Amino acid sequence: MAEIILVGLLLGLANGGSLRNLAKEPLRGEWVLLLLLPAQLLWPGVAERLGMPCSMSIVVWLLLMAGLAIVLMLNARQRWMLAFAALGIAANILVIGLNQAMPVSIKAASEIGSPREAARVALKDDCLHEEMGSTTLAPFLADVIAVPGPAWQRGVLSPGDVLLACGLGAWVFAASRRGLPAAG
Repeated sequence: MAEIILVGLLLGLANGGSLRNLAKEPLRGEWVLLLLLPAQLLWPGVAERLGMPCSMSIVVWLLLMAGLAIVLMLNARQRWMLAFAALGIAANILVIGLNQAMPVSIKAASEIGSPREAARVALKDDCLHEEMGSTTLAPFLADVIAVPGPAWQRGVLSPGDVLLACGLGAWVFAASRRGLPAAG
């Protein structure tokens, strides 16, 4: 996701945009985003340290994600691409809620170099992810997209992750160019 956002920023800067424009981008609920984004990213480790049961941890994680989606939708009227980011989060909320964890395709994990057995073992200790199987609901929304590359970058993404990243990348591009005349 960071790579797509960075590409959006670099393209915006290369097309006359600036970091100053991005910093001045008015967002409703900006403080909520600044609070929820790191909270959602850090939550799995915090829940584990607190010894929280998986079911409770998933409920908190889903609430954090729902808060992010709501704030993004509040801003979608100004910047339509934030609606795509919110839709991505909503897709992830749906598949996680239906399955009580994010299903992960072991086949996709093996396509990026992770041995199938190693991927299965890693998922057994992961509260927020599970192996995708025949009982998985909405498997098309699960982590099924293998992203190859160097070890620090590769992974398995969901369609929701892709929508989220593309929406945020497009927003960064547009916000960095705020106030510039439209091309064309």
